Amino acid sequence: MSSNINILKWLFALVLIFGGFTVYKIFGVLAADLGDKEYVWLLKIIAEFGLFTSVVISVGFFHHWIIATEERRETEKIFHNVLTKYIDGTVINAKKRGFLGITEKELDFSEIMHSLYPDDYVYWLITFDPRYKHHCREFELAIKKGVHVRMLILKDCPISELCASEIIGFGVDEFRQYNRLFLTSLEDIAGRINERDSGTLGVFVYDSLPNIPLFIILRKQKKIMEIYSSFYLSEPVGRMPYLHWQSETNFDSRFFFESEKWNMPDLFLDYFQRRWMIEKGKLNKADKENLPYKDFLYAPASARKKCISLNYEADMLSSFDAM
Repeated sequence: MSSNINILKWLFALVLIFGGFTVYKIFGVLAADLGDKEYVWLLKIIAEFGLFTSVVISVGFFHHWIIATEERRETEKIFHNVLTKYIDGTVINAKKRGFLGITEKELDFSEIMHSLYPDDYVYWLITFDPRYKHHCREFELAIKKGVHVRMLILKDCPISELCASEIIGFGVDEFRQYNRLFLTSLEDIAGRINERDSGTLGVFVYDSLPNIPLFIILRKQKKIMEIYSSFYLSEPVGRMPYLHWQSETNFDSRFFFESEKWNMPDLFLDYFQRRWMIEKGKLNKADKENLPYKDFLYAPASARKKCISLNYEADMLSSFDAM
């Protein structure tokens, strides 16, 4: 459609060029032949107008095809150099490292829960949000339909008190109350997950540095890893915007930071796995010494060993690397 319009524009310009010149010649001849008439001045004006139109359109035609085209090429060259320098260093490089964009003001937890499929894995590194309890039903349904969830939750400890002191509108006691309420909700969910449910839940309660909020999704069907990362500022993490990352699932440690193929999703995944292995080591030590361990919550009860582990592919690769 646009090409047809351009053709019509150029045809119209050619008509004006040759038409104006034709008008100039015809009315010029008439003005010469009828030089003794009173209205000859009108013929001369029409002839001059035809010549003016023909010359102006011709100059514009010449400028567009020769001068303007060259100027446009120079402008495009300059623009391309600037674009390559800045965009390639920011947007393209960010895309290469897995960056997709930034969420709206808040992370849409419900949308994420509904987007999960059986055998997807969710790794969740969190501290606190008073509204988590409102999503417990969606969380439970995702597990029951086959999603495997592994969570690291900050314990009620001096570090959590420091976090609470930075959140606007929440004191330490209120922070502690909501944190316990969320853990109680998880215990209720675990109590309703049984052997007939295909999903699993594993939760470690830790007392080290919280780092950043992480929500990692390993999608089995699409073979991609999606990550949402945020920051600890003056609002609960659920009220913060999240950075959205994505890459292909790849558990080969060669593609971490030391490689040119490194990306942020791999680094986030590696960090969560390391944190998980630290808590898993504490649990294994307690098991060897036949000591109770209250900082691990899992379901169903018959799948304790599976709930301790992360996804199968990662465990196999970790075992292979250890040989």
